[in-house]
Amino acid sequence: MDLGIKGKKVIVTAASKGIGLAIAKRFLEEGAKVIISSNDESNLMKAYNKLKEIHSENVSYIKADLMNPHEVKSLVHEGYRKLGGLDVLAYVTGSPKPGNLFSLSDKDWMDAFNLLLLSAVVAVREAGQLMQSGGRIILSTSTTLRQPIDNLDLSNVVRLSLAGLIKVASRELGPKGILVNGVMPGWTKTERLLQIIRDRAIREGKSEDEVLKSIVADVPLGRAGEPEEIANVVLFLASNLSTYVTGALIPVDGGSIKGVF
Repeated sequence: MDLGIKGKKVIVTAASKGIGLAIAKRFLEEGAKVIISSNDESNLMKAYNKLKEIHSENVSYIKADLMNPHEVKSLVHEGYRKLGGLDVLAYVTGSPKPGNLFSLSDKDWMDAFNLLLLSAVVAVREAGQLMQSGGRIILSTSTTLRQPIDNLDLSNVVRLSLAGLIKVASRELGPKGILVNGVMPGWTKTERLLQIIRDRAIREGKSEDEVLKSIVADVPLGRAGEPEEIANVVLFLASNLSTYVTGALIPVDGGSIKGVF
């Protein structure tokens, strides 16, 4: 099936590993031209070298710190110039540190605001201005938008604003033919999950295997997701199969969200 991805010009952020890397890989496999970014130059080069094996001429990279709004703006504009346009922005970020209301500092909250919200606002605004003949903006968020997770208060609180951003941007960019959506990954096999498991094991005096079993016990499918499973939904939202989908937040969580709405 032709998804309409071939030749599309795509920027994927936080793409040196995990979900971002899986997204970049899927776009390349479908024939898109992709720019990946990360603040960690070493990991960025490792990812670039892996992706070159799929299509060396269709991938390049730009180092960018998503904590810095000026670098986010520069990433979007430089990517636009290097690609000769922009069809898809797949916006992924790293995760803020674990902690609760009483253990997190003021700086932790400001860092989370810059990483999770301000960076997304800048990226969506700049991409929306540059996309002249339609496009897709897809934000990878978290199930914490719908169902808080204990000891992940930064994500529980700050990420919630992304639901508003997606709705606002979908309405304001819709007349330009730009579709804006989000995906909400659940427990996914990334370094973030390993960090959470280690943190819980220490706090609860359990082994890491016990913590992992307790986490997936609450997932109806009984397992953590693979990054590629998140990437496939992002690809759908960027494809010609989703032409009437905008302003949506799609869970990719194995059924772990308990709420109906």
